Amino acid sequence: MDKPLNYYRVLHVQPDAPDEIIRSSYRTLMTTLRRHPDLGGDHLTATAINEAYAVLSNPAKRAAYDDACQSVVANPVNAASAPEPSALCQFCGAAHGFRGRIHDSATCTTCNTPLAPAEHKRLEPGQRAVNRVQKRLALNYFTNWPGRGPYPGETRDISVHGLRFATHTALPVKKLIKVECEALVALVRIVSCDDHDERDWRWLIRSEYVTVRFRRARGGFLATRA
Repeated sequence: MDKPLNYYRVLHVQPDAPDEIIRSSYRTLMTTLRRHPDLGGDHLTATAINEAYAVLSNPAKRAAYDDACQSVVANPVNAASAPEPSALCQFCGAAHGFRGRIHDSATCTTCNTPLAPAEHKRLEPGQRAVNRVQKRLALNYFTNWPGRGPYPGETRDISVHGLRFATHTALPVKKLIKVECEALVALVRIVSCDDHDERDWRWLIRSEYVTVRFRRARGGFLATRA
């Protein structure tokens, strides 16, 4: 049986978002981002968005939904019934068509973001993980899809859990962005954004992988045993 969607993630809002933010996000998804079928969106995505909005825009239904989510958190034995955004890409919100376990090479057909959760990644036999390797690679990142970009950056170090990179622009903590470089493509969550004492780059960003696809298994931070 398919797991229910996480309605807050479907609408790209926080669980404590006020009603006006929920309405605004719904309108943005359906019109500005053209998720409505009449504007070129697909029916599966629009159905999920409408389902989420029908619940979160109704105070009584939203309260019942929140109570159900809290019950799952308080009772891990019921975790199988927890809302999960399995039908939609976490970056662009488009339906990707996968259900259940997503294979490691799966990508969103709309924005080409990897779909496999980072915790599903496993090292192949004969490989070892180096905790963190300093490496400077040209990097591009996207803050929204569709939207302006890509924006330039440069990696500072990479690990199997996340990466640090330098940018010209500050990025808000907890924001999800898509990053691409020679070593990987990933959806990352911003963990910190600090002043960077370099002439060419203003900000140092630390991030953790949400989903990731490594482009190279050797020669980077994944190395073959001697």
